[in-house]
Amino acid sequence: MISRNRLFPFSIFHFALCTSVMAMSTDLAFADTFQLRSGGQVSGREVARLETGGYVIHTAQGARITLAKSQIQKIVRKDDRLQEYSDRSRVILDTAPAHRQIAQWCKQEGLKQQATHHLKRLLELDPQDEAARLSLGYQRVGTQWLTRKELMAARGMRFYDGSYRTAQDIALRERASQQDARMHEWQKNIKRWLGWLTHRRGSKAAEAQEQLSQIRDPLATPIIIKFLTHQNDPQIRNLLITILAQIDAPLAIGKLVRLSLVDPDPEVRLQCLEYLMRSKRPLSISPYIKALHHSENEIVNRAGSALQEIGNPEAISPLVDALVTTHVFKVGEGSPGQMNASMSTAPGGGGAEGFSFGGGGPKTEKRALKNFAVHQALVHLSADQNFGFDQTAWRHWLINQRMHAQHGARRDE
Repeated sequence: MISRNRLFPFSIFHFALCTSVMAMSTDLAFADTFQLRSGGQVSGREVARLETGGYVIHTAQGARITLAKSQIQKIVRKDDRLQEYSDRSRVILDTAPAHRQIAQWCKQEGLKQQATHHLKRLLELDPQDEAARLSLGYQRVGTQWLTRKELMAARGMRFYDGSYRTAQDIALRERASQQDARMHEWQKNIKRWLGWLTHRRGSKAAEAQEQLSQIRDPLATPIIIKFLTHQNDPQIRNLLITILAQIDAPLAIGKLVRLSLVDPDPEVRLQCLEYLMRSKRPLSISPYIKALHHSENEIVNRAGSALQEIGNPEAISPLVDALVTTHVFKVGEGSPGQMNASMSTAPGGGGAEGFSFGGGGPKTEKRALKNFAVHQALVHLSADQNFGFDQTAWRHWLINQRMHAQHGARRDE
């Protein structure tokens, strides 16, 4: 640790010079300012006021000038505290008691910078002054006095981005800053390349196609997704989807999963699922199982078809649960308090029974729908077992399969 008990010598001449410079800068910065009608200004101390209304001014450079009242547009007065400090500091003795006294006066007057100046000189004259050290932010560590910076350094921390932080935190922030810069660069480049493609700019379009096809950086993923969301050109959309399929990042995979379920174009849905199945990473069936509980019946059936393509037997049990699902539909106007029983047939499902509830606006109806794509996936994954939409029969079969598997495992042991 760094000790503050050994201090550099500081001569009376050096102190007098520093105090003189501070006093001069105080006079320059905080003297009265006389703004002139001609557009200029004069800074200095008013030493006399004339009977005619004019002023005699002593400037910071030592000159004495007289200004008539008619010459002056406005007077901006100095801070009297600073002037008093300037007067006091010129005659101060270079002793510990004198600096202690003027530092106390500066603190009382709210002159923090000036107080710090005299406290530092006080410590050079009297290194054992504990109050001065505490006022300057020192902390005692064992037999040593350390500044906050030194204390934080001893703890492995340094000042960064407005606060003391660990090396790990700083590294993370610097990495985030670098990533932000890279993402900004991707934003600029991808926007330019897509502009070349959109306007079919000959060789520029070919260059854009080449540059876009080489993107593999995960940090480009949110930029690609943003442009894909607002893109209507089928060819450019297909290109952006192909780029996503090349990027090994959870965000890219998540977007492909979503497109495979909700994109209105069936070719796009199939292409996204194919990209996912060709990925180096094992394809998780979790998002498709979650989609089996979607409020839209069409999404439920799309999830069933996807699970059939993926071919993971772990999906059998969730598929059984999704053979028949209940959905809410708006069915027109109704009278308040009216309730009707109904029979209906909906796309994607078989005969459906439900109740409709009337009110002041459109009625809604709950329908239990048979999901044929889910049933087809079950038949495929169960090696052509078929119990129709009888969920109980499917569950009995699944339990028997699991029991046989357990018995087989025991025999192997």
